[in-house]
Amino acid sequence: MTIELILLALLATYRLTLMLNSEAGPADIFERLRTRLGVTYDQYSNPQGTNWISEGVLCFYCLSVWMGFAVTLVILLAWLAGRMEIALFVLLPFAISGGAVFLKKWTG
Repeated sequence: MTIELILLALLATYRLTLMLNSEAGPADIFERLRTRLGVTYDQYSNPQGTNWISEGVLCFYCLSVWMGFAVTLVILLAWLAGRMEIALFVLLPFAISGGAVFLKKWTG
């Protein structure tokens, strides 16, 4: 595994985790997903988990482990198929976005 692939996987995992953990997304898709998984909101719009899945989605560190497994699975399946360009095609947009978001947060 090359350093470029590891960096790509790292940034894609970061971005996917951030989207599922705290963003609404287009047409509130991630907000709706969190609600279906059991996330509720108090009177101050603070999210609260009602089960272990929703608590895991609200924990950035927990969710990043699961997203890391998903990204690794994409890479593994592409490698087994002998088509690593598929993994790059799927993960590269998230990695680029993750890098942009990271730089935005880092620079303020």
